Amino acid sequence: MATTPSKLPYLPLFLLFVFTKSQPASAIAPRFPSSILRSHNNLDSPAFISASLDANHNPQQLYREEFFTQVLDHFTYTPQSYQTFQQRYLVNDTYWGGAKNKAPIFVYTGNEGGIEWFARNTGFMFDVAPHFNALLVFIEHRFYGKSMPFGGDAKKAYKDATTLGYLSSTQALADFATLVVDLKKNLSAVDSPVVVFGGSYGGSNSVAFVN
Repeated sequence: MATTPSKLPYLPLFLLFVFTKSQPASAIAPRFPSSILRSHNNLDSPAFISASLDANHNPQQLYREEFFTQVLDHFTYTPQSYQTFQQRYLVNDTYWGGAKNKAPIFVYTGNEGGIEWFARNTGFMFDVAPHFNALLVFIEHRFYGKSMPFGGDAKKAYKDATTLGYLSSTQALADFATLVVDLKKNLSAVDSPVVVFGGSYGGSNSVAFVN
């Protein structure tokens, strides 16, 4: 469900980060093999991804797809800065202990690509979520996957410096923070700690997010 964004608020969150050595995508074996994953349409347009998981990973659905209305520019106040785009994020609440128990929220900060691939290759988060009763959230990076500004038109978004200037780690970090704060408010979970995960570029974003 899309919500109305606001300029970047103060973020009093408890954070931890995990990052891994960068490897070519073809060299990384998925934690959930493709043989047990079935999309309803294709890799870029699943409403849900169904998984036949073992007893240690039991939801029948690996995640659900959500969207957040994100501002184009978090740091200036020109008319164009208030343009918005739909930022995609994936959620798995199977193990979450709930807001009343102040159960944690595990957030993966997206990389340079569609978020499904990263969700499917971050099995560690699914492994530890039951032990911490954690909510899992995977946020897609702006300008990748379905999180494309300028009406979702990739050609326009990548046209030149006037549009690509909004593709930066600083803007991406503000995206992540704004989305997480809004999500916590919507879940009445403002007291739930947030633990941030990432790999390679996403890992460096996790480090920056802590700071």
